[in-house]
Amino acid sequence: MVLFNGRGKSRTTPVAGTAKDAEDMRRMNKLQELNRVYTTITLAGYSVILGLTWPFSLFTVLFSLTNGRPPPARFGSSEPAAGGQYHWVAVFAPAKWRKLASYIVGWMCALGWQAAVPAPANVGGATIQAFAVVASPAYNPKPWHVVTLTIAICTLAVVFNTFCARKMPGIEGVVFALYILEFFAIFIILLVMGDRSSAREVFTVFQDNAGWGSVGTACFVGASGPVITMIGADSAVHLAEELKDASRHLPRAMMITASVNYLVGFMILLAAMFVVGNVKEVLETPTGAPWVQILLNATQDRKPVLVLMAFIIFFLLFCAINANTTSSRQLYAFARDGGLPYSEWISRVSPHKHVPANAVFLTWFIGCCIALIPLGSTEAFLNIQTIAISALLASYIVAIICRIHNRNYGSIYGNLSKPPPFFLGKIGGNVINILALMFLVCFLVAAVFPIEPHPTVQSMNWSSLALGSTLIIALVAWVVRGQKYLGPDVVVPVDDSNIVVAEPKYNKELA
Repeated sequence: MVLFNGRGKSRTTPVAGTAKDAEDMRRMNKLQELNRVYTTITLAGYSVILGLTWPFSLFTVLFSLTNGRPPPARFGSSEPAAGGQYHWVAVFAPAKWRKLASYIVGWMCALGWQAAVPAPANVGGATIQAFAVVASPAYNPKPWHVVTLTIAICTLAVVFNTFCARKMPGIEGVVFALYILEFFAIFIILLVMGDRSSAREVFTVFQDNAGWGSVGTACFVGASGPVITMIGADSAVHLAEELKDASRHLPRAMMITASVNYLVGFMILLAAMFVVGNVKEVLETPTGAPWVQILLNATQDRKPVLVLMAFIIFFLLFCAINANTTSSRQLYAFARDGGLPYSEWISRVSPHKHVPANAVFLTWFIGCCIALIPLGSTEAFLNIQTIAISALLASYIVAIICRIHNRNYGSIYGNLSKPPPFFLGKIGGNVINILALMFLVCFLVAAVFPIEPHPTVQSMNWSSLALGSTLIIALVAWVVRGQKYLGPDVVVPVDDSNIVVAEPKYNKELA
């Protein structure tokens, strides 16, 4: 359908969802500005590719840990909005603190996702460089090569998210299928061709190579590396307004994502630990990528390893594309509610493509700026990625605490008058939330630890300082311009019509 704005310029209407989607959007006082083109499977594929659990399990295999996380599924069922955590906090926090808590969590989410944008692109660039080393040992890798590749991959993400947005669900489905096939290929190769250690060595031998003086502390601190795979846990939520029948299918997509990530991540981690061999030799590999050396040791042949690496590079490209998608959607949603400077400009949606183009390009710009940091300090870049993890973990923790409080001292259904499609009951919800809270607090503490017991300025983990600074900045911003933060309007009467009655937060001009 083609509509006309007040100046006679045409615009198309976004692809609609179901009547339930329209009802949810009216209840949450949100306009349907984005195309609802995703299904359960394609959104699950999107989230799995963004998480890339089994490749990142290989990248961080020497830390001996990988994780996924399903708890947000219950939130997505009752409040399927692109804002995610800050929106849930606005719904479930005590009334007195809702607006402030939502504002701070929104800043945490924005910090976390924007800082994480260049991470998969950087890993993709480093993997391309490792590919070149394996293909041609004469190649001399330079840091600026990875930086250039990182920016190129970030730019590719903008192209896909601007011009191919409506086709992305189908593309995600194909990439997801290839991703699973590649997993089985590497899993079988490691088990069949690699020299296996005994189960006793794998499960009972622990080492404190960093010199912490305690194996337990070493294992705890080691969790800070692979915990990066957790940042994809809420990725599907930020596409809630692009999923058909979101309140029903969003939780399913998130549970499928968590189940797949748990299974394949654990399997590939276990296989790699059995064939890792000499840890020192693997760490000192000329490729700069220990996981590549593990594959080379298993196959004793560069050609199959190059093929496997090519597929992983392909997946990392789409991981970077999806990172831009999720980050830009979170930024768009928070700006739509007035949470950022220049919110009206950031939240503007293309009237023809129905993509938050300004948020997409701003996300690209921020990502490219962060991507330049390794030219001066690789440690600083890694610290920024740790900051991303810490900020997102903090947002998860606050959202879960608010939900526990609301369930026990407010309404068991949140703002709904009846159970949402995905509902565990009061006892089941409390048990899952409390376990998740304990898990997340432990990993947040691990995420802010330095990687060695006596760190230098360069090797220190500055994420705790950055997280505290972000909190201070958010509080100052709240004092200065907090009155401009509209917050998610979540209690809106809903009638039986299919007419969208919500008004836009800003008087956006249609270009």
